[in-house]
Amino acid sequence: MIFRYLTLLFLLPACALAKSSEPESVKLVKACNELVAMYDRDGQENKLVSWFGSVSEGMQAGYCRGVIVEYRRNDKLRAAEQWPSHERCNQPDWFSQAQQVASYSPDYVRRHSVDSLLEASCGR
Repeated sequence: MIFRYLTLLFLLPACALAKSSEPESVKLVKACNELVAMYDRDGQENKLVSWFGSVSEGMQAGYCRGVIVEYRRNDKLRAAEQWPSHERCNQPDWFSQAQQVASYSPDYVRRHSVDSLLEASCGR
């Protein structure tokens, strides 16, 4: 009986330290696909999704939205403070930018970082 617990004791740290082999850019695109699926074309939240969606899907969608909102906030700060000639994001809002990120092909995503995906989704 004690051997079962000893095995578990040794396996838990290994599982906790294991990293996903999936690049961050792929995770972002998958998360943005979840986010776009939760909204209609006009960016209005689909109430049925909130009833039938899983917690995991909601967390992924929140990750995408958080990354894009922070990127846009920092982009505005850079434009205002550091580079007056800095070109702003061409996407009108976070949802439009999330749709653009979600539309990228897997091959394109694997070759680019999160930063370059966000820059490209802005239309720069």
